[in-house]
Amino acid sequence: MAKRGILSVLFAVFMMILMAGNVYAGNCGSGCGGCNNTCEIRLGNCSGGTCDPNGGGTCEARAVKDWTVLVFLNADNNLDQFGVRDVNEMEKIGSNDRVNIVVLLDREDGTAQKLYITKDDDMYKINSQVVEELGVYDMGDYKNLIAFTQWGIKNYPANNYALIIWNHGSGWNKNRELVFKDISYDEQSGNHITTAQLGQAMASIYQTLGKKLEILSMDACLMQMAEVCYEVKDYVQFCVASEETEPGDGYTYDAFLGPLTKQPSMDAVAVSKLMAQAYTEHYIQQNEACTQSSVNLGKMDAFLAKFDQLCAKLAELMSDQAVVTAIKKQVRPYTQAFYYRSNIDLGHFISLVQKNVKNEEIQALAAEVLALYGAGLDPLIAGNYINGYSMKNATGLAIYFPSYSLGSDYNKVKFSKTNWALFLSKYFAAASSVR
Repeated sequence: MAKRGILSVLFAVFMMILMAGNVYAGNCGSGCGGCNNTCEIRLGNCSGGTCDPNGGGTCEARAVKDWTVLVFLNADNNLDQFGVRDVNEMEKIGSNDRVNIVVLLDREDGTAQKLYITKDDDMYKINSQVVEELGVYDMGDYKNLIAFTQWGIKNYPANNYALIIWNHGSGWNKNRELVFKDISYDEQSGNHITTAQLGQAMASIYQTLGKKLEILSMDACLMQMAEVCYEVKDYVQFCVASEETEPGDGYTYDAFLGPLTKQPSMDAVAVSKLMAQAYTEHYIQQNEACTQSSVNLGKMDAFLAKFDQLCAKLAELMSDQAVVTAIKKQVRPYTQAFYYRSNIDLGHFISLVQKNVKNEEIQALAAEVLALYGAGLDPLIAGNYINGYSMKNATGLAIYFPSYSLGSDYNKVKFSKTNWALFLSKYFAAASSVR
């Protein structure tokens, strides 16, 4: 009887192991596509499984780390040399047991590769593991941005994600040839990601994660704009970018990845501020003017509710020539502007309105807006880091204020539905008669 009992127990244990193995193999196989049913479980469940890049068809469940940093690095243009340099900066630090660094690199006149960044001291050659060869790849297609990010989330699971888009950028604007521009220009395909498409991409990533992406960072020129932030505010916690153009070298990746890998328990606000501050400290050493900020998008709705009130009141007062004159003569010309002169600093503009528009309601509303923008305890601008006299009035977020008209293309961005567009349309009509 005793032996039979022992055999029964052993048989039950054997069946449990067999069933568990089948469950794990089934989950891992579904997570890895072409892998076989051999599965190595490290930490967490098998849903993060990936195919062994070294072959053998082994499906391996990845550890859930503190952070995964995903870099969509579009160097398929005249920035190619800087892209290679930046990957080498990442390799100075490398991934570790708490942080993944993953790159989709597309080079000029070359093909695209997915790289898992490992530590390496050679600053002239990329030595990180090639996870996948993609061939000719369109980095200007927002669907490919979505696909890369979803792949990174699935294969390199983490508690927090930072997505960096690396390329030329222009915020919401047009260049001198009046070609609509935004971010991630692929010179082979001729495509780029529009502001509206960036919003669609973040919405898809939000659905994949089931929560907001912790950080969207844009290592590109002129992207820290109200129009851009508004497009992604419902899907992202923090946006890190520059109001001004960036020097060709862009981010100094080892400067923020080093501290992150040493202290991976940092939360999203701390990492977003670290990214912005590390960038600016580098260019302080180079004696180059620059801007970089972290915008807390969770505060944007509250800020915009009050900002909309201010804009509505300004629109109402466009029948008052004194108010129109003050904006045209004392506010707009002295507001901090950037490479595109139609990109002005939002915080500085509001400050000048408060100072120069002699209307008590406007001044009170401006004060309330500024408190939500950057002066309060938990403001929209989580961190603002600048260098250079020419950037002394940059407060962290730019906005579009052209000379004569918003143009029909502005309707393509969601921000056009705010009272900022109402105010400007009335201002342009009223200001034309002020000499």
